[in-house]
Amino acid sequence: MAFAESTGAELVNVHQTMQDLRVHSAPFYWADLLLCATIFWTLVLLGCQSLRWFPVALIVGSLALYRMALFTHEICHFKSGVLPGFEATWNVVCGVPILLPSYMLNSHVDHHATRSYGTPADPEYLPFASFPQLRRSFLLGSALVPVAMVVRSLILVPAAWVLPGLHVYLRERLTFMTMNSAYRPGPTLRLTRSDHVAEIATSLWTWGLIVASATGAVPWPFAVLLLACMTLANLLNGWRTLQAHLYTSQGQTMDAKAQVRDSTTFTTCWLRGELLCPVGQRFHAAHHLLPYLPYHALPEAHRRLISTEWAGRSDYLATFTNPLRSNSSA
Repeated sequence: MAFAESTGAELVNVHQTMQDLRVHSAPFYWADLLLCATIFWTLVLLGCQSLRWFPVALIVGSLALYRMALFTHEICHFKSGVLPGFEATWNVVCGVPILLPSYMLNSHVDHHATRSYGTPADPEYLPFASFPQLRRSFLLGSALVPVAMVVRSLILVPAAWVLPGLHVYLRERLTFMTMNSAYRPGPTLRLTRSDHVAEIATSLWTWGLIVASATGAVPWPFAVLLLACMTLANLLNGWRTLQAHLYTSQGQTMDAKAQVRDSTTFTTCWLRGELLCPVGQRFHAAHHLLPYLPYHALPEAHRRLISTEWAGRSDYLATFTNPLRSNSSA
């Protein structure tokens, strides 16, 4: 039976077979995050003090930052009470220093909602299949994100404290990370007190780093290397994003089954997959089918989805792709 023809009850059975995978492993999350943070910040410190370390810091550091930054995707899927302290720690070691605190991905929930996926109300969807020329501009935009975030934290955030009109514009247009410029978060997507603290912290960090670099308190290569790693990590994430879906929707709504068919599963070897599509991103189709699963459970969920008979298995198998052998998002 094709996925499109499967009944709700049959899909419920698929979810029931995954219940034992729902537990978030605190040791797994903490060890992964802290290892990435240690590698990244150690290399940045070494790279800003010695030209010999600069290339290694730029390449390996960018990959470590890329992996560490993608934990914000996990955080936005956390239920209340899951892994206490993890989000705050992530913001300290990653989110605030790269000017992209975790609240900026709060709009991701609309990317999974059946009412908005693939429509103008989806913050993370553009019709790349119909307009492939958008890919180049999207990648260029990805490279410019760090510079835009510097301007935001340096000028716009402080100015919004005293200009109410700018505050509204900042929230509606320049607060949540989106691909779709037509997306508006709406009144229900509010920032919490901790979100406001993180936003203020990004402004203080940016100003502090500029002043410290100008006065010699911090060597200027530190800021240069940090910005370079942020740019490469954003480019990697932009490339991965282009591969994550087929982007075939032309604005119509797509149910959960159609979302899976519009998503991809990367079939590269484990090492390349973890470098290019880390933190579970290489199992994107499985993630859209089972968005509540922690990233470390997706390999096992994938194994079950391909090794057992269930309605829609053939459609799931059709999501397999090797991103290194194709320039399309298929």
